Amino acid sequence: MNQINSGKARLLILIVAITALSISAVACGSDSDNSVTAVDEGPIVKINATERIYTDADITGVPFFKHDDDYDVEGLDGAITAIYGFYGSDPYARLEYEARFYASHASAMVEGVDFADEATGADATLLKDIQRWDEGISDRRQCAGNGGHHSGKCDNPKYFDYVVVGNMVLMCQGKDTPTSLQACADLMAVVQ
Repeated sequence: MNQINSGKARLLILIVAITALSISAVACGSDSDNSVTAVDEGPIVKINATERIYTDADITGVPFFKHDDDYDVEGLDGAITAIYGFYGSDPYARLEYEARFYASHASAMVEGVDFADEATGADATLLKDIQRWDEGISDRRQCAGNGGHHSGKCDNPKYFDYVVVGNMVLMCQGKDTPTSLQACADLMAVVQ
């Protein structure tokens, strides 16, 4: 009798263990919205598929935005216009931005993201001979070194990251992704 009860107990323990493992495997491999929210945590969503069509006037019309240059977009596949400027309420502590505008969000994603990836982040290719679109390339670089204007390496990315908001790819100054995304969030917070 004890052997029968012992066998049933083992079977019950085995079933409970398999059930627990199955539940944890399903929970860990779940494709729920929780996996997306981890990407969206931070100052701004990296990809915002809004249907709004932005223009350069949406950025240049922002108070405290100093428009510095309109880039020739020849060679920047699919782009309608691209601008460069500075934003910040303190005129002595403004950050730099480059905004590229496309016909639609789909165009910004298909054509614009690849060019933005090339010009941002630790793996940015900021040499004129390598970058496919070199208009404004000197505005996308910054020097790093031990001091002095001409010391150090001058092919460091000024924009460490970017966001895609509707039809606009916005590259924002920062020494790392969190700093860049915060700069993007600060500017987009005042865009009407």
